[in-house]
Amino acid sequence: MTIKQSFSQMDQNTVDSKNQLKDSALVRFEHLEGEGKRILLCGNSITLHGPKADIGWHGEWGMAASAKEKDYAHLLMEAILEKDAKSAFCICQVADWERQYKTGEETYPLYQSARDFDADLIIMRFIENCPKKEFDSSLFIKELDAFLSYLNPSKKAKIILTTGFWAHPGDEGIMEYAKAQNLPCIYLGDLGEQDQMKAIGLFEHSGVAAHPGDLGMSAIAERIYNEAAKILF
Repeated sequence: MTIKQSFSQMDQNTVDSKNQLKDSALVRFEHLEGEGKRILLCGNSITLHGPKADIGWHGEWGMAASAKEKDYAHLLMEAILEKDAKSAFCICQVADWERQYKTGEETYPLYQSARDFDADLIIMRFIENCPKKEFDSSLFIKELDAFLSYLNPSKKAKIILTTGFWAHPGDEGIMEYAKAQNLPCIYLGDLGEQDQMKAIGLFEHSGVAAHPGDLGMSAIAERIYNEAAKILF
């Protein structure tokens, strides 16, 4: 698949990739008591962003869903729990890794507890915060492969990849990596081109508003679930 659209949608995301969460809050667990499949969701602000009053964001969930239960991560959890009530989940916010992907190993200590979770399924839904200026696709894929290996110490986890919600220069590299590794890869860039998939008009800050709203979150969750269900059930 060749991506033909521009990367102009990325410019709408003016939410700073720094300080989205305190380091101690980058990894979260839900239903940890479950003895079923263990699912690790790796993402950025679309997956989890802490409150930031100066941009008008007061939630502590995926930006810009209207409620925690309406972000894609929790919609996905709900759908999986309907099939397997014993599933356990880990959310890992990796904006720090994205921002400095060229030296990604330096951020690994932030994600030790996600590694210790020892997931059965890892869902990689990030790329947008990797700087597009002088983006090095080959180095990104090398570091992504190393990062996924770090998060998968037992090598038992299946992996699902996605492209960016806003089209990114690294999307083609992700798709090529997925093909080479025989991994499912979900294209999301078409959603980022549709205003109805965003929270436009609901937030004064244009960067927050450019994030997926409830409809966009639902679409992301549905696409990921369709692939996850093939692996889990």
